[in-house]
Amino acid sequence: MSQDFPESTSASASASFNPLSALRLLRSAGKALLGQAGLYGQLARLEWVEEKHRLMKMLVAGMLLFACLLCFMFFAGFLVLALSWNTPYFFAAIILMIAIYALGLGIAMHILKTHASQGEKSFMATRQEFAADIALIKSKL
Repeated sequence: MSQDFPESTSASASASFNPLSALRLLRSAGKALLGQAGLYGQLARLEWVEEKHRLMKMLVAGMLLFACLLCFMFFAGFLVLALSWNTPYFFAAIILMIAIYALGLGIAMHILKTHASQGEKSFMATRQEFAADIALIKSKL
């Protein structure tokens, strides 16, 4: 009976989790893991700055779009009022103002659409690095 005990202990020790070997493994890989985490942090910080700039541009374009829309509506209403008063000397100035604000509205909409379409590219480098590292880890296991 005493002969079976050492064999079962060695079999169970090889099949079970050894915390000491895991600690040694983590200690040897700790510097690399911390270094990689630092690189991820730097990359995420850079991408966050880019994302903030994109969002700020979208905010400014949205504010310009809103201002131009309000002015466009105001001068279009003013044009209708001027047409009803039958005063032809206001037409050129009013039409010019409407055209300027309509142009501003179109430019702001174009800028807003351009920056909104770039939203899916946010943090792309960080996501690609994570995916590459996960693939590398899976290949080593």
